[in-house]
Amino acid sequence: MKSLLSLLGFLTGFLPLVAQTPAGSITGMVTNEKEELLIGASVFWKDTKQGATTDLEGRFSLPRRDQEATLVVNYVGYTPAEVQVLPGEDNLWIEVAGVHELQEVTVSAKGFDTKISTINVHNLERITSQELRKAPCCNLSESFQTNGAIDVTYPNALTGVKEIQLLGLRGIYSQFLIENRPTMTGIATPFAFEYIPGTWLSGVDLAKGASSVKNGNSGITGMVNAEIVKPDQDHPLFVNAFSSSEGRGELNVHLNKKGEASHHGLLLHGSFVENKWDMNGDRFKDSPDRQQLNGMYRWKYDGPAGCAEFNVHALTDRRQSGQFLDIEGYSGPRFRIDQQNDRVEAWGKYGKDHFLGKQFLAIGNIFSGSWHRNQSQFGPNTYRGEQRSVYWQSQLSTIIDNTNHTIEVAPSIYYDDIRENVNEGNLDRREFVPGVMAEYTYSRPSLRMEIPDFVLVAGLRTDWNSRFGWQVTPRVSAKYNFTEKSVVRVSAGKGFRSPNVVAENISLLASNRSFQFSRPPFGSPDELLGPEEAWNYGINYTQNFKLAQRDASISLDMYHTEFVRQVLVDVEQPPVDSQLTVFFYNSTDKSFSNSILLNLQYNLLPGLDIKIAYKWNDVRATFADGRLKTVPLVARNRGLVSVDYTTPNKRWSINTHVQIVGPQRLPDNSFLPHELTHDFPVNSPTFALWNAQVTRKFGKNMELYVGCENITGYQQHHVIIAANDPSSPFFNGSQVWAPMMRQVGYVGVRWAPSGL
Repeated sequence: MKSLLSLLGFLTGFLPLVAQTPAGSITGMVTNEKEELLIGASVFWKDTKQGATTDLEGRFSLPRRDQEATLVVNYVGYTPAEVQVLPGEDNLWIEVAGVHELQEVTVSAKGFDTKISTINVHNLERITSQELRKAPCCNLSESFQTNGAIDVTYPNALTGVKEIQLLGLRGIYSQFLIENRPTMTGIATPFAFEYIPGTWLSGVDLAKGASSVKNGNSGITGMVNAEIVKPDQDHPLFVNAFSSSEGRGELNVHLNKKGEASHHGLLLHGSFVENKWDMNGDRFKDSPDRQQLNGMYRWKYDGPAGCAEFNVHALTDRRQSGQFLDIEGYSGPRFRIDQQNDRVEAWGKYGKDHFLGKQFLAIGNIFSGSWHRNQSQFGPNTYRGEQRSVYWQSQLSTIIDNTNHTIEVAPSIYYDDIRENVNEGNLDRREFVPGVMAEYTYSRPSLRMEIPDFVLVAGLRTDWNSRFGWQVTPRVSAKYNFTEKSVVRVSAGKGFRSPNVVAENISLLASNRSFQFSRPPFGSPDELLGPEEAWNYGINYTQNFKLAQRDASISLDMYHTEFVRQVLVDVEQPPVDSQLTVFFYNSTDKSFSNSILLNLQYNLLPGLDIKIAYKWNDVRATFADGRLKTVPLVARNRGLVSVDYTTPNKRWSINTHVQIVGPQRLPDNSFLPHELTHDFPVNSPTFALWNAQVTRKFGKNMELYVGCENITGYQQHHVIIAANDPSSPFFNGSQVWAPMMRQVGYVGVRWAPSGL
């Protein structure tokens, strides 16, 4: 590992010094007869392997030849062009002619709605907007029902908060981005995915493993990037209305105005949940009542001055749950939960190519500022949090010698001011993190495939954290294409994260346990928690192919995460004087996650796609008793079977999927009174959840969709420990491993006058 750090340090220090195009090179641009830029064209010296591919500006750079030579240009759909280049020529404009024209022929093709790239150097999985419509993804947290890579854990019995798992680890170890910008950290963490309405999404990108260092050092297991619909690409008017038997109602309205260079958009969302469901008879609501108002204004400019965006996002969200009926034999206060979240965030981007008149020099800037407040009551527990955050990053990219070698440098600043109180405990903190990253990319063009067959990305970032000191993050990714449809990828890298232990475990407040933030032998009660530090290593193989003349794709992921230092949440310590305590402490002992995912997609018949995924997780940590134990509430085995059918006339779509969840180790309750825990097993049983949806399209501008979640009605009957005595020191509503609601039916409509 020291040699890896040395190599990255050398690249970071050396490459910026040579980032200018040397005098011994020629540059050029490739267009067609209409002067349209051709991106990804293959340009090479004839009878050699010396070549390059054109960038996003249709430009390339190659080493100069001492004598007259022939330059060959290949681009799919165009006749190869050969250009004679004299020794003195150093700037070329090559126009490719001879397009193979098709008369009165329409060529159409349908790809899978979840796409695993064979081009990107990172293991990137794209969930398209079409995939999101196959389930009632009313917000981002509900957008992974048909995805095998991400698991969604079941909401706490009292708070209703959902959480994801990636590579077997909690979602807090994956970085959340909106349009490649870090956001919703700190006290916003538990609700982040629920604050992005599903209709706002144009797609979701999942980058698995240690990927780029551009966006910070906290993505230990990967990144989840939500892409929001752009005002120049969305409908001028779009309306989505939704209702379910859960007592849920939702309305989304998109308003957009497109101009020549400037575009405006307004995204509006309102939703509520009101019900009195108590399907297991414990006198507690199975689903919290919720009211949310959410809106985003978007402005986008694309013109001669560059590309710019400005956005404002504001929301208010209230949730009420807990005991709503009297309990026979209990006369104490009701255990009620009331959570109020308010948030305002503004962010923008500005970028320009040909910066300072340099052909291959580009600059980009990202800035954001946010305010978030959480005021909550969990029975006798009071939680108050307020956070102000500022983020800025500037990116500078250029080439080295030719377009096969690129370098990107990006300084950044991140600042958090968090005021947080739990009952009488004060957890206020400030965190100031200036940093800088450098990332070098080598792409070797393949004349046979007309894409780079080998790509290497080596990145290094250095941050100074005002709480924890210097943090150095190296990461390396590489890919090799055997063909355009077959690729193998490897990655390795480090990650850090600052823990926000109460916000990230807010569901634990739905109990009568006390909190302690350190514990011998891991440190004194005053010891600072964190930072967490881990290495991640991974390999991916993806193959697209034909089976019986039908499209198919298979992908295999294998990842290992090894913690150097981890903050453990220990809920398995015996009570002291009948008082249960949750311990948060630092551990430098063995802690790891192994995750294997096999994913198969196949177009069985015209309009009929099937997806099968299997995942194996092995997640263990060394707790305070010195034992290496399986982490609770993580299923070792998971499966997914999805079947989608669209009729030839595109009027009807039927989407159904089954999730299989294997046994999970539940927290140890052996030290509690047996009469309170005899209904709580040591391991949860294997169970399956079946969902289905039917969509009917009427004309070009309206869709009606009807569906049901949890068709078989599988339910965790006993959810709350000591539910008949909310004042008991053993009362606990956080051991949830399956749905609490049985069948949930829903209906919705989408409408856009301009056509869907």
